[in-house]
Amino acid sequence: MAIVIKTDTNLFSPVYNKMEVAIFQNGLTISSPDYRYIFDINIVLPDGTTETIRTKVSPDPSQQFGVQDLSGHIEKYVKEEIVPNNDTKSFRRTDNGIVKYYVEYGEEYRLTINDPIVEYPNQLTGSNKYAFGGSFEWHRWIDFTNNTEYLNYLFDTNNQGEFLTNYKTPKVTINDLGWHWFLTETPTQVDYMEVKTYNSLGGLISTFQIDKTITGSDDQDRLQSIPTAPQSLNNVTDPFILGSQPVITSAVSSYTIQCFESGGTNVGEMLTFTIQQQCFYEIYRIHFENEYGAFDSFNFTKNSKRSSEGERKSFTTNKPNLDSSGINYYHSEEKKVDYYGKFSNKVNLVSDFLTETENNWLKEMVFSNKAYLEFETSQGVRDFKPCKILSTSWSEKKTAIDKLFILEAEIELTDNFRQRR
Repeated sequence: MAIVIKTDTNLFSPVYNKMEVAIFQNGLTISSPDYRYIFDINIVLPDGTTETIRTKVSPDPSQQFGVQDLSGHIEKYVKEEIVPNNDTKSFRRTDNGIVKYYVEYGEEYRLTINDPIVEYPNQLTGSNKYAFGGSFEWHRWIDFTNNTEYLNYLFDTNNQGEFLTNYKTPKVTINDLGWHWFLTETPTQVDYMEVKTYNSLGGLISTFQIDKTITGSDDQDRLQSIPTAPQSLNNVTDPFILGSQPVITSAVSSYTIQCFESGGTNVGEMLTFTIQQQCFYEIYRIHFENEYGAFDSFNFTKNSKRSSEGERKSFTTNKPNLDSSGINYYHSEEKKVDYYGKFSNKVNLVSDFLTETENNWLKEMVFSNKAYLEFETSQGVRDFKPCKILSTSWSEKKTAIDKLFILEAEIELTDNFRQRR
């Protein structure tokens, strides 16, 4: 008899949720003294080398299974990263956003109570699997796992998957940066992206097809991003199969984006973007990590306000002012001196009126652990400032009950400014 896998992880798993496997030794060795299961968790790094983490687990007393949650061992190899602000690629692989792993299962035990413990590793090797930076709410994760929902997100000719976002109709301005991410089991089936632009009457202006220049089926190719916001699209320098730069002009009111394989079959869903005009208030665009470990973006277009908050430390001095004539007293003399000071900048963000879908989706932003504020440098270049979401609460809204509603959220820029001493 041998070790068998009773429960395995899916082909693609969100790494910040449970990634439990259960195995069972259906032979006689499980009754041996000091019996334990061996799990050799093998993580394949981007350079092709493998790191192995070995854990040992005693059989569960009720079913005699060996159960191991892989997530805590694998998550340190996954790092979610936003695309560089000046990126010019049509498709970009994510070097650290996804990792391949496989598990070798073994056992150890004593032949008799007086014998030493002997290891018998790699009695069974599991198949290759992938972990990405997703983190789902509990019941959302149960559906994702039990219903093999990951298939709905795979870009290929069999699945025509969804982008890794819950906001399918984004609103953008013509200067915005932004990207969308997708998973694929077969990277060679995603060959180009197609953009169709429309005027304010819904009439087609132009169709653009942009080639994918990255080739191969490396592990990191299974999670890719494409430019989707106007400025990011206009930054692309990869070859155009159809059309040429600029993609988004002032005549464009909306546009769609979709990915295809070379035969013209779509391999993923279509996203529809609406271009907003610059409003009276300054626009604050936030890029935040969503539940999939990808980055979504949203524009706060109403009366957002800046503020600053600081701290200082001081000491009191009683040192007399002495010269040859004796002690002198001056009105301008400092008795309490600041020796340390710093402050941080904050912004209270205010959205326009939201739909129920937008409000529900922005819950991901409120509780996101990684966010960036898009801004324009003194050289006129769009770039990112890291920020921290300070808001800690979110409320569900219903149009039928609440009628009109907005979202307010506070952010803090993470570059504390230290004052002179």
